[in-house]
Amino acid sequence: MLLAVTRQFIKPAVSRAGMRRRLRRHGVSDLRDLVPRLEGEKPAAKKIFNDYEPGDLHMNIKYLPQMPDETSRRDLVGAMN
Repeated sequence: MLLAVTRQFIKPAVSRAGMRRRLRRHGVSDLRDLVPRLEGEKPAAKKIFNDYEPGDLHMNIKYLPQMPDETSRRDLVGAMN
């Protein structure tokens, strides 16, 4: 949203990378740092993994490239419980 407002009102040719460099130059590496917080309140931690209910099964399926001597693509399945 900040990029859209900047393009509309300040500089139409600004790029996303240019906006990021300007913000970092002024000490804002993450826009969430600009959101006011109550005193003593910690910032929300970044989530690395999705939360799943106990008993749910998460599967990753990756398709491997088809080799010249094969007639179909193979897949690699990984499951986490």
